[in-house]
Amino acid sequence: MFKSTPLQAVLDLDDAFARKDLEAVLSFYEDSAVLVIEPGRLARGKEELRRVFAYLFTLNGRAHQIQTNVIESGDIALFTSRWSFEGVGPNGEPFKKESIATSVFRRGQDDAWRMVIDNSHGPAVLTVADV
Repeated sequence: MFKSTPLQAVLDLDDAFARKDLEAVLSFYEDSAVLVIEPGRLARGKEELRRVFAYLFTLNGRAHQIQTNVIESGDIALFTSRWSFEGVGPNGEPFKKESIATSVFRRGQDDAWRMVIDNSHGPAVLTVADV
């Protein structure tokens, strides 16, 4: 899977997630990537990301990008999106979540774009920030 642009990487990641292809999902992240699980709670590195995504797969969900924006500077890109996620909670009840994401990508030596920071909660992280 060649991630030719940050946007294409996100779309391909969403597809891999829908297929529950854990190794493909992880290939969209750098080895030391950081994922915001929820405001105030982070997963660091592929082993922690592996556990998070394995759990998320149990929700039988699908992510959808509603609106996206990419700002690139050399080999770094800021990806911002409004997205939604629909799934089934542990209680068996369907749910839908919509949020703003801010993610940082880096283009590797192989020209593929991978996430360094994945903040699918966007500005919600400000609610728990240290003052």
